[in-house]
Amino acid sequence: MPDIRLRLLELTRSDPGLNMEDLATTPKGSVETELAELRRHGIVSYSHGVWTMDEMQRVKLAEQLIHEGKDPKKVARLLGWQEFEDFVQHILFENGFQTQKHLIFKTRSGRREIDVLAWNDTFTLAVDCKQWRNGLSTGRMRKAAQAQIERATSLAWRPELLHRLKLDNPERRSITPVILALGELRDRLVDGVPVVPVSKLLSFLYGLSPLDDNIKRLKVPQHGPQSRLA
Repeated sequence: MPDIRLRLLELTRSDPGLNMEDLATTPKGSVETELAELRRHGIVSYSHGVWTMDEMQRVKLAEQLIHEGKDPKKVARLLGWQEFEDFVQHILFENGFQTQKHLIFKTRSGRREIDVLAWNDTFTLAVDCKQWRNGLSTGRMRKAAQAQIERATSLAWRPELLHRLKLDNPERRSITPVILALGELRDRLVDGVPVVPVSKLLSFLYGLSPLDDNIKRLKVPQHGPQSRLA
């Protein structure tokens, strides 16, 4: 039997409300039971004959599916752009990283933004979330990699900001730029920047080594140029 939860993510992607007729392909009894259980856990809401899911409920459902072993790529494809970033942040947090989403800061050359900054006792990752699937040219991937290197470099020159985020001893750390994508792309390392399919995120995190010289790490200087937090 198809998992009704995947169907819920699909149906509420463009419209937060649905009724029982929208789920007619699934036996009614099992639908009612599943919806009641999801409602009990705060994942769906019900009012006047309509079942609804807001953005946070959708992300919570996606997290539940991944936790139970569903294909991360299949689940992530049902999320919107903002939801995808929330989803990535949760996976990083659940695997031992502290996170900061949408880190916006100013440098002498302008405003910069990191989609998700994640750090633990060993690594600091500057993650750019891309809903890429496949078929991208090497040139486009290189352009994205260079842009992420520039963002991470700009952040590395803000040690006072990293200290404000309570990273331990930021002057002795380095920042690794990472691109996270939906699809299984041909190139996994572009100019030293890992391009990681969301389905391989966990294996990437647990296989990451501070001794891997192929992966770009940008040193945080002891004293960087001062600029303002946006």
